[in-house]
Amino acid sequence: TKQAIWQKIKKDSSTNLHQFMSKKGNTVYLSVDGQNIIKSMFKDKSSTNRQQKDVKVDDNSELLFLRNLIEDLQNEKKELHKLLDQQQQLTLQSNKRIEQLEAQLQIGSQSPKEEQPSAEEQKTDPDSMPDKKWWHFLRKDS
Repeated sequence: TKQAIWQKIKKDSSTNLHQFMSKKGNTVYLSVDGQNIIKSMFKDKSSTNRQQKDVKVDDNSELLFLRNLIEDLQNEKKELHKLLDQQQQLTLQSNKRIEQLEAQLQIGSQSPKEEQPSAEEQKTDPDSMPDKKWWHFLRKDS
């Protein structure tokens, strides 16, 4: 169409075609060589369409790869959020436990006297027994 030809002239190589153009009044005349150049541009367009289809196929595979990559990253993000939530819950639980132990420690330190273990408890407790050396068993005390 005339519009397509004018668009080609304006966009692609208007500077190259000016040497083949002449204008008389409102009419633009194009030499035979200029006509051949424009025809070759339209023939090249069909080959560029084929190239675009090839590029689209490559783009589709790349697009598929990128979609899979996005999906993997989203799954990783969800997993990291779960781990973060678990860590925050554990931290909260440990902080509560620390507060409870500190409260118990304060209550225990506020009491006037700690309970002394009874004599029976001292005898049964192996840590509180005095260490006896093996040679003391051989001596006669009585």
